[in-house]
Amino acid sequence: MITVKCKLVAAALSCILPMAAAADPLPRSAKIASPQKIAKIYSGKTELWTNNCGGGIYFGPGGQARAWCADQSENLGAGTWSVDANGQMCQDLVWYYPSGRRAGASASDKSCISHVVDAWGVMWRSWPNDPEWWPMGKDAGLVRGYKFQTQVRQTRSKLGF
Repeated sequence: MITVKCKLVAAALSCILPMAAAADPLPRSAKIASPQKIAKIYSGKTELWTNNCGGGIYFGPGGQARAWCADQSENLGAGTWSVDANGQMCQDLVWYYPSGRRAGASASDKSCISHVVDAWGVMWRSWPNDPEWWPMGKDAGLVRGYKFQTQVRQTRSKLGF
């Protein structure tokens, strides 16, 4: 049970770091990004986890978040996402997995990504405990739509809800 959660969290964190972009220290002229701008970037999109996982997390327009990873296809993450006034986009997920004849569930797992905008209007983000900042360009891993909706629906059905 804990091993499944650890594997999923590790896979998710290692997969969401954009590998094509170069990381930098915090841009000197950076200011906290507006919550509205951050929400607009994520809302209605799936962030693809390309490394080691083959899945992603969907940020629904109503604040719902759904995650799925091909490597752990019998599990799914469900929860919420929101943006605060400090430029942090936070996701709070519970991972569900097979446990006998019923679904098991992890404890709620909240993670926040910080966002700033530099003097040229480029948004940058940084993950928890990471001193590096990553520019959010076309290689940010966000694609329009709910890319793993079918897989999440099938997994949810297998888990009995």
